[in-house]
Amino acid sequence: MTAAGSGPDQKIYIQAGKISKPHGIKGELRVHPYSENPDDFSGYPEILVVSPGGEYSPYQVQSSSAHGKVAIVKISGVDDRNGAEELSGLEIWVDRRYLPELLPDEFFWHDLVGLDAVSESGLKLGRVKALFATGGHDVLVIRGTGREYLVPARREFMLDVDLDRRLLTIADVPGLFDM
Repeated sequence: MTAAGSGPDQKIYIQAGKISKPHGIKGELRVHPYSENPDDFSGYPEILVVSPGGEYSPYQVQSSSAHGKVAIVKISGVDDRNGAEELSGLEIWVDRRYLPELLPDEFFWHDLVGLDAVSESGLKLGRVKALFATGGHDVLVIRGTGREYLVPARREFMLDVDLDRRLLTIADVPGLFDM
């Protein structure tokens, strides 16, 4: 890895996926896209591969194709299975300028992490720490005030996402905050 620190600048880069394992013997990578659209990787000319410690290296994308729910990605400098194995489990980040334009009510997962969360009645729930995909819908992990809340990331639960104020308002759904 070439750059040290706490990772890529999150104002410029966004997490796009995770390398699961090699694909074949020529250095191709199986990548699980966070967008759930493996075709997205064909639009990224360059990616950053980021370690858990925040070190990262840029790579040119030579080719990408969808293979079911994963992308098969070939990057510069990784030409065999051993090189691909070394990248297994690492995150892929991309420059935001390569991402599609969002509609007014859309946002990226990564932009939700770190938002303060409150209920529509004003209860402070904590901060969005993570999101994860399930078979049915994505789930927000909100931690704070000594508790953890798992909230479906769906419009009926997420009443307002205010990225400027860094605030997420969650609907007062009976039983949602009872733990």
